[in-house]
Amino acid sequence: MTAVLAIIGAGPRGTGLLERLAANASLLPAGCEIHVVDPHPAGAGRVWRPDQSPLMLMNSRAADVTMFTDDSVRCAGPITPGPTLAEWSGLDDDVFPTRRQGGAYLRWCFDRAVRAFPRVVRVFVHRTSAVALSDGPRQTVALANGTHVVADVVVLAQGNVGGHRTPGQLAHQDFAARTGGTYLPPSCPGDEDLDRLPAGEAVLVSGMGLAFVDLVVLLTQGRGGRFTRGRDGTLTYHPSGREPVLHAGSRRGVPYLPKPVPPPLADRAPRFFTPALLARATTPGELVGAACRELVWAHYRELFAAHAERTRMPRDAFASAFAALPITDPALEVLVAQAVPDPADRADTSFLRAPLTRSFPDQAALNTWMRDHMGHAVARATDPRHSAHAAVLHGLLTVSEVLEQAAPTPATARTAAVLSRFAAYLGSGPPPHRLEQLQALTRAGLLHFLGAGLRVTRTDAFTAHTDSLPFAVSARHFVEARLPDPDARTHPLLLPLAHNRTRVPVDPDTFHVLDDTGDAHPRRLALGLFAGGGALGAFSRPGRNAPFFRQNDDTARRVLAELNARTPALTP
Repeated sequence: MTAVLAIIGAGPRGTGLLERLAANASLLPAGCEIHVVDPHPAGAGRVWRPDQSPLMLMNSRAADVTMFTDDSVRCAGPITPGPTLAEWSGLDDDVFPTRRQGGAYLRWCFDRAVRAFPRVVRVFVHRTSAVALSDGPRQTVALANGTHVVADVVVLAQGNVGGHRTPGQLAHQDFAARTGGTYLPPSCPGDEDLDRLPAGEAVLVSGMGLAFVDLVVLLTQGRGGRFTRGRDGTLTYHPSGREPVLHAGSRRGVPYLPKPVPPPLADRAPRFFTPALLARATTPGELVGAACRELVWAHYRELFAAHAERTRMPRDAFASAFAALPITDPALEVLVAQAVPDPADRADTSFLRAPLTRSFPDQAALNTWMRDHMGHAVARATDPRHSAHAAVLHGLLTVSEVLEQAAPTPATARTAAVLSRFAAYLGSGPPPHRLEQLQALTRAGLLHFLGAGLRVTRTDAFTAHTDSLPFAVSARHFVEARLPDPDARTHPLLLPLAHNRTRVPVDPDTFHVLDDTGDAHPRRLALGLFAGGGALGAFSRPGRNAPFFRQNDDTARRVLAELNARTPALTP
């Protein structure tokens, strides 16, 4: 009997899994079939598809994107090196590629993986959606085009399947329809009909992360505007006249910090957030405090190592005093002031609290403050003098690596949730020049800020209130600029597997799908944001032993073991 594997989803996760299956080809059953199901282009998937706007950029530099294992990856399967996106495309290492370019690389990686299989293994790609999954001696995957795939093992790897509409979002939608306005719920801006937002009219925007940046780009450059840089380096925006006027706010009130270039890392060993701490800690607060201390220490470790001339205390003395003080102790600020005379060299700990805490008399004053804030953020992300600020990403990496190895508990889950918010703000921001563009748009009068603590109500129009302004701002149009929270209940294939939960339950170690009694299904696995219980790593920088590769290799070998239980393996 021919062994059959079905992989639902052909984006980075499905492609990475396919590469690891090919790398472990000696374990493949003879005559195996692999069916890959995705309505979007194989490799690229929905996010990296080739038909999106060329203005959409990745938030990683070309040299930091790879789909291949290297000598740093500790996995059981063979190491099969391959080019980074920069090496494959010929782009400069520090360029932020377009998502189209990222998608082209992913498609090449997918095709390379298919070609790497032995000739007796056949790979079929179905450009359609999987809509149902039934169990039995074998599993049957029903496809939207009316066909079926009968498989021995099914791996669910759809990525972000989107979320359902909350009662508040449904009320916004109904209100916009009744008042002649527009409401766009959480989504990828490139997937929405932005022509519904008319030129010259005010638009309220909730959210200031990557989706916000995408929205701004599509509504400005995407409508024919352009940026030019003057001799003094200042960026100026030249409107096309087709842009709306955006008023943006969020819970935090400021955009994500721009993506920096981390300095070389000499010491990866954790100092505060250690496996020993995880073993004895009893509360999420203790873990979060140690994680924050690790992030701040990464800053000062780099400052004392690379810019000692800007410090006024022996490194060992500072390190000892730093370790004795809680991260929130005011005495720590006194210590830092003594050791680091220039405030620009001190760690930015605003991620621990609200970065924007003051109020302003009007939006003009808030816009001025925001331009200064973004200017400082860009300088710290791009100037080697400020490498200590970029080194905080090393602290994030250290904490993540320790957390990955920890046994899942309520305390570690809570810690991971808190750290994910810190990581998004500190390390998942846009390219630095995007913040320069936001500055230019405020000078052009097309972008205004609302500040922190944003709340949007419905009166005669959508009305925004914040903690930063003494008055409300109203508009007929409202956009929630963020991706929807994953919800497996919105997907017909995943709904029966979710047992009325937002995530499909999985074994955190093996990613096997759990039934409603908590038992693992040996021939169903799920790796995606829609699956709860397993911490997923994203495709990552080379040389970092990224979880993405270890997880894919472990999963591939686990799948092959199950297939081999049913049919003989190929001779090596």
